[in-house]
Amino acid sequence: MVEYTDLPLEAAELIQRQYDIDRADAGPKAPVSGFRYRGVQIESRWAVMDELDTMRRIIDAMPELMARRLETIWCDSNAGACYTVTVRVDLWVPNLRSAISEAVMEAGGGHNGIMIEADGANGCHFDPDWGEFE
Repeated sequence: MVEYTDLPLEAAELIQRQYDIDRADAGPKAPVSGFRYRGVQIESRWAVMDELDTMRRIIDAMPELMARRLETIWCDSNAGACYTVTVRVDLWVPNLRSAISEAVMEAGGGHNGIMIEADGANGCHFDPDWGEFE
């Protein structure tokens, strides 16, 4: 059950204004927020072109047999370079964890976090990593 809170109109307008500013500052927008690329559904919260391009490069940077194991990659435009990767059911293999991490580093130069969702206890999280720039 979702609880709703009524906000004063002025507060709601300020929150909406900040949202609009954040969305505009995220960069140029694509005409769609997501699409299938090489069998993987990629999505950007705010349809940011650079994020969609980076996710395509992530898939391209992975070995073919690893990339085929992915169902989705989602980028949270609000957090920037923060990815959620979903693995297809029953296609988890132990070295997929490192294949995803390495592909994200190669494609984007770093990230603000990666969440990998996989069946059972196989999912994991990577803390932000910007390589030598940390």
